[in-house]
Amino acid sequence: MYYFIVNPHSRSGKGYQIWLQLKAELEKSSADYQAYLTEYPGHARDLAAKITSRANEEDGNRVIVAVGGDGTLNEVIDGLNVSSRVTVGYIPTGSGNDFARSLKLPTKPVKALQRILHPRYFRFLDYGVASCDLCDINHRRFVVSSGIGFDADVCRRINKSPLKAFLCRIHLSKLSYIVLGIQALLHMKTVSGSLILDGVKRIPLRDVAFVSVHLQKYEGGGFKFAPKADPCDGQFDICVMSHTSRLRVIPALILSLGGFHTRLNTVRTYRCKELSIHLERPCVVHADGEILGSHSDVTLSCLTRQLRVIV
Repeated sequence: MYYFIVNPHSRSGKGYQIWLQLKAELEKSSADYQAYLTEYPGHARDLAAKITSRANEEDGNRVIVAVGGDGTLNEVIDGLNVSSRVTVGYIPTGSGNDFARSLKLPTKPVKALQRILHPRYFRFLDYGVASCDLCDINHRRFVVSSGIGFDADVCRRINKSPLKAFLCRIHLSKLSYIVLGIQALLHMKTVSGSLILDGVKRIPLRDVAFVSVHLQKYEGGGFKFAPKADPCDGQFDICVMSHTSRLRVIPALILSLGGFHTRLNTVRTYRCKELSIHLERPCVVHADGEILGSHSDVTLSCLTRQLRVIV
């Protein structure tokens, strides 16, 4: 049974028209499916939780298909009752689509649907859990990346700004990341603190712009912050930009488009399964581009090969 969770507002409102195309293809295929259109932030999470609850296990194996951007996929993953009976499919209709870019999934909706209806390959992917302010209750799953500082502030501005919707309508969605990134850069303040890798190794931080924690190679609509990330190896790839200033962030961002930023002396990379971030003041935190608020303490854990995903 296929369960489609559709964000009709993705791609600046074009998500519903895309869904109508997919629905026509589903009718032709005679696939057994149910579809749900999201109506409010967090609805995809609620729907995924309901569909995959233990009370419904008599329904057999379920394929949960997220139709939207990385934010919609994040909500679906966050709400899932993860088990061997649940398979995840993804039809990217957002503006960033970093999950699809990293895994080289089809970006054309109909082609992505056909791969889901006639799957040839599955992968068991890692997912992360971000817990803020040392509180297990305030936590969020993620499958692309999580971060604190400058990159999270860019996500916050993009989620709030009407500019993104306007630029998407005229097919210039990438420009919104640049414009709002410059805006965030002008307001950026560095911060000091420390990292603790796997509960053992402590790394002091000074003048940090951001810490980004990756399962996939890309984030932010194509910035290759973690060129060596492997979503199945049970490890985070961490990118830290420290000992820096506003002007020194710019070349790092440009080089990160090709994954060459790691050559800079302001960029450090680490790998671990568990990470604790402690900063001197609260900074904005994101998980897959979804804002978790401002926090000074964040703990992230990687759960190895838990999600069965159609690729």
